[in-house]
Amino acid sequence: MVDSLVSTVGEKLKTVLQDEVALLVGVNSEIEKLSSTFTLIQAVLEDAESRRVKDKAVTIWLEKVKDVAYDVDDILDEWRTEALRPQAPDESDGSCFSFLVTCFLSYVTFFNHVMLRHNIGCRIKKVRGRLDSIEKEKSRLGLRVDIGERERVDSEVRRGEIRERETSSLLDPLIVGRGDEKKEVVDLLLGGSSREVNEVPFVISIVGMGGLGKTTLAQLIYNDENVKGHFDMRMWVCVSEDFDVKRITKSIIESATGKGSELSDLAPLQDRLHGMLQAKRFLLVLDDVWSHDSEKWDKLRLPFQAGAPGSRIIVTTRLEDVASRMGSTHMQKLDVLSDADCWLVFSRRALEHRSAEERSDLEEIGRQIVNRCGGVPLAAKTIGSAMCSRKTRSQWELVLRSEVWKSGDVLGGILPALLLSYHDLPLALKQCFTYFSIFPKDWMIEKGTMIKLWEAQGFICSEGSEDMEESGGLYFDDLLRRSLLQDAELEDEGNICCKMHDLVHDLAQSVSGSDFSLVQIGKQPSLNFNNVHHSFFVAYILATLYKAHKLRTLFLDSRISMVPRMSFHHWRRLRALDLSYTSIKKLSPTVGHLKHLRFLDLSHTGVEELPEEVCNCLNLQTLRLNWCRKLKKLPGGMKKMINLRHLEFKNSDDLRYLPQGIGRLTGLRTVSKFIVGGGNKGCKCGELKHLNHLQGSLRITSLEKNMSRDKAREAELNKKKHLHTLSFEYKDEDGELLDEEVKKMEDVLEFLQPHTNLKELAIQYYGGSTLPKWIEDPVFSHLVRITISFCWECIQLPGFGKLPSLKYLSISYMYEVRKVGVEFSGVDNNDGSGGGRVSFPKLETLLFKNMPNWEEWDLRGEVGEVMPSLLQLEVKWCPKLKELPTNLPPLLQKLTLQISNEGMLSSGGTLPVLPNLKHLIIYEGMVSSGVMLTSFPCGWLGQLKALETLEISECWVLQSLPDEELQQLTMLQELRIYRCPFLYERYGYGGEDRNKIARIPNITIVW
Repeated sequence: MVDSLVSTVGEKLKTVLQDEVALLVGVNSEIEKLSSTFTLIQAVLEDAESRRVKDKAVTIWLEKVKDVAYDVDDILDEWRTEALRPQAPDESDGSCFSFLVTCFLSYVTFFNHVMLRHNIGCRIKKVRGRLDSIEKEKSRLGLRVDIGERERVDSEVRRGEIRERETSSLLDPLIVGRGDEKKEVVDLLLGGSSREVNEVPFVISIVGMGGLGKTTLAQLIYNDENVKGHFDMRMWVCVSEDFDVKRITKSIIESATGKGSELSDLAPLQDRLHGMLQAKRFLLVLDDVWSHDSEKWDKLRLPFQAGAPGSRIIVTTRLEDVASRMGSTHMQKLDVLSDADCWLVFSRRALEHRSAEERSDLEEIGRQIVNRCGGVPLAAKTIGSAMCSRKTRSQWELVLRSEVWKSGDVLGGILPALLLSYHDLPLALKQCFTYFSIFPKDWMIEKGTMIKLWEAQGFICSEGSEDMEESGGLYFDDLLRRSLLQDAELEDEGNICCKMHDLVHDLAQSVSGSDFSLVQIGKQPSLNFNNVHHSFFVAYILATLYKAHKLRTLFLDSRISMVPRMSFHHWRRLRALDLSYTSIKKLSPTVGHLKHLRFLDLSHTGVEELPEEVCNCLNLQTLRLNWCRKLKKLPGGMKKMINLRHLEFKNSDDLRYLPQGIGRLTGLRTVSKFIVGGGNKGCKCGELKHLNHLQGSLRITSLEKNMSRDKAREAELNKKKHLHTLSFEYKDEDGELLDEEVKKMEDVLEFLQPHTNLKELAIQYYGGSTLPKWIEDPVFSHLVRITISFCWECIQLPGFGKLPSLKYLSISYMYEVRKVGVEFSGVDNNDGSGGGRVSFPKLETLLFKNMPNWEEWDLRGEVGEVMPSLLQLEVKWCPKLKELPTNLPPLLQKLTLQISNEGMLSSGGTLPVLPNLKHLIIYEGMVSSGVMLTSFPCGWLGQLKALETLEISECWVLQSLPDEELQQLTMLQELRIYRCPFLYERYGYGGEDRNKIARIPNITIVW
């Protein structure tokens, strides 16, 4: 990674020469000499990188170059930081004393800058001497400038390639050559001998060297449809090198339940797991096991005895001894892929989207490259992904002739194909790739977090108007495409998480040298901390890190309860500091000494406030305070943090206001929540005016009833074109609003009209009688999701049917709405619209909840086609709604009804015909008034021919099911009945009518 670091520092030196010569009088000549020397060194770095594997002297030389490059970067960053500091106080009261103070401070500031310029000059001169000495060594080492074909080809390959990446196929693994192994293991899971069926647990091990696809095969088996249907419970845990029984047990519980466990001791954890597995046929995958300790395995397996016969455990490991010690009944050994299968893995990546002529021209060379992969699918996959960007035969021949193929015996177990894939990376990506080595193996890495960490280290170069975040996203996607990242998962909030294969992680650690350190519990660090620049620290021994004066990244373990005051004096070069999940409650004011700091994460901690000194971190780009439940306020001087891009405090609900001056932070891309008000200390809505780079989602909360429309207009939300999700949240205040207050609220929301790029909108606790006119304007062609709730006083719904792209609409707690008619569809009977126009053309999900006075829903056909794409409808707690429209869209597949009055499913009314309905949920809940459901309307259930799932719950007086109609539902696969006393008695186990539903494959009846 030295070449990418030197390239970055060289560009910064050129920028200084171009933009800041006037500021560096007396220093610029030294910088010119420094830049020139870096250029000479950079010319031989490619040759040095290729020789570092075999030549120890070259490795030492590269470490010296890297050390100087880091020092120069620190010096330049320090100068730029000082240039950001204000030259004089922001405010003056006009008095003579204030004037004198201003003059004095201006003189002090000027004197400090003179002294700093002198100091910078001395340090640059000193570091230039070191660099000159290093530059002279290159001749002794015989390093040469490569200006031949290789340089030309690599520049062609790398030029602009990151910009061309497509991300649509990043989550699609290509799996070949493991069909027989999969079938053999699946057969063992589903059957086996009588002894195997009854043995609990029955362990199957998948064994093979790294890169053969053990985890991939296990995933393939785990997600097999027959396997899914065979087991009551399935659980997956990545064990990795640390076989911690308590951690693994907790992870098994979390995998089974989908949520974390609050238990912290092993005994109660195992008791809970034992209870969960009781009489259940389960499948557990323990992936990537390394431990030889039989006692730990015996302790872990104790709760598994509770499982039902037929339960299975799959273990993946590189070591046969581990498989034996875990009592494996069957050991599935993976061999290398055949040449044909290996070629298929390679060609699917390297030759995709090429013409037949190109494929023919490259196939011979490609097969020779594949032969050197040794049948290892990971090697074929990564080198194939790398070859995808090499367009010509000569470029492929360079890879085939590379000396790296001959270096297998000195690579420490790293596959030559992986190292070639690293060499193929563009310079900008090399630093990004090696940065992953700071994390432990099998660590799930979130895309957004990694991009912010790359930003903090200065790894991301954006071009033109492109944001660093956008560029960083392309970098991340490119590493995924190159198969250097894997197991990508899409989280609920749209974030992508992934991890590195163990062998790729070994590669990242190898090429990063002594830059990165992982200190684990009970293990002494093996590196000299004087040379470490990035550390993931998972132990108590903070004193060890005091020697790491060059640290740029530091992650601390959750057991840390405080960071000693003097620590930040030792870590002055930090760019990224992650204290999330630690037990700290207070941050030392000395954090203000971290002038290089760009990323600070205090999420999930007990901090109540930040020291005012944190505002001296002028370079800070990301401040994360998510889930800080005790956080009361932010520092008042945040307006000085002009480089801040991301201010996150999700679920930190005790924070009542944002400090004034937030509007000056014009580089902000993320603000979790914009809290309006807070008296004289808080910011007003108008401070949003200049925050035009805000992107993603934004919640505007505490919108006050006395806020003026002029303040709303100042916010200029219609200029925030990068915002895709917007939420307006008013204060939930008791008491009736005066007419003028209602009118003011309506005007304010009207003037808070967002940009037409908006995709999602939510409004809560709004006190107006009508929603804004812009909310139904078809110009919002990107709007796909709307949630309206707790708008107590609204008497009529807008014409949402006009919105051309709306897919999801939720309306709840609208107490004054009495009728939903043609206006809801966006039809005005007076303008002649309707007829052939389609309303809600793309709506798929429609939810109505808690509308106590809603009486009528009119979907008349004369308005044209309505909701042709609707798939899901929910109507809950609408006690006065007389009936459902008879012309509900025929494509409807899921219907949820909360029956709270006699008319909803009345036999006397006309009920909708729903030929495609697959899922029907009916429940009453705690009905306080009205006639309760005693029977289903005759003939209605029987016409639901496509029904697959029927759920009935809390129907307290429902006497029976329409048995004959149930017999007509030949597609019905699942019947669920909860808390229905009469149905439980008739259709439960031993009930008199149980036989009438016995043909349904899956039946659940619970009282």
